[in-house]
Amino acid sequence: MREAAGPDQPAVPRRAPGDGRQLQAELDAAAEAVAEHRALAERFGVLRSALDGSRTELTDAAAALDRATAGIRRLGRPVPSTILAVVRGRRAALLADRRTEQRAAEARAAAARTAIADREREIAAVRATLRGLGDVDAWYAGALAAAEAWSIQTASPAVPELRRLADASQVLRRELAELDELSATADRARTALVGALGHLDDAWGRAQAERRARTRRFRRSPILLTDGRKADQMDQAAGLMRKAGESLRELARKIDGVGHDRADRLAAVQFLGPFDFLFDTAVLHRFFVDGAYDAGDRVHDALDAVDRAQAAVTVRSVEVAGRLADLDQRRERLLTGP
Repeated sequence: MREAAGPDQPAVPRRAPGDGRQLQAELDAAAEAVAEHRALAERFGVLRSALDGSRTELTDAAAALDRATAGIRRLGRPVPSTILAVVRGRRAALLADRRTEQRAAEARAAAARTAIADREREIAAVRATLRGLGDVDAWYAGALAAAEAWSIQTASPAVPELRRLADASQVLRRELAELDELSATADRARTALVGALGHLDDAWGRAQAERRARTRRFRRSPILLTDGRKADQMDQAAGLMRKAGESLRELARKIDGVGHDRADRLAAVQFLGPFDFLFDTAVLHRFFVDGAYDAGDRVHDALDAVDRAQAAVTVRSVEVAGRLADLDQRRERLLTGP
């Protein structure tokens, strides 16, 4: 194994890129460290799965041991099942079977403990090696950057293509950042909408309880209590709906500038429509219930719009990330050779 960059080693070599052979050696060492890190990470995952399996085996073996031990205890006590076994002359055979099961369970448990200890030692060793390798991705990225600087300095024939790839990558990274912002905005809108829907449902339920309370003989206290809580729920719902409206307006304003085809765009009216109203608590029960239903329907429509926007953003993000990865691979091939 080559000496790898430690956690404190700079991502870009400190020396100026003056010798192509040294740069290639640095690049080869970084690539080897990346490959080793990847192999160790895969090994780490396999060991963790094996450790989980050994722990499950130990749990099963311990349960089997408990059952066998409990069976031996029962055969030693004057309980009906033991008396019946004695009468039939089967107590000795049953006791031998339980002791065999007990020994087998003890052996399984011991083997599982040994396997757990072995896996834990291997995991600790792999973890230490991974920690010693440091940030190999940053090291490799730094080596590639140094190789690219050397190519520009020496006027390599690959320079025009490298510059074209760099410009295209910059555009895609900027779009990916905008998509991440859009996704976060959609998440904020969805959180507010779901919260508003919960308050609306609670307010509607309290309105129904209020109507039932009005038919009762003693209703004054329940009515007053329900009214106060219902109003509080509506206030909270209205606040969350206003908050969601702000996020939806931001989402509608930004989504057309991300690079979607028009068929994939979501018009602003889909976001603004559910929130271009003012909801006031009606005096009459029927008006209140109808208003709560209407507000709930509008929130559901807005949630559907947000989900469509989030799906479009996710599809676009996957596409952009794939194109960016392809550009990075082409740049890497130019710098490392065939």
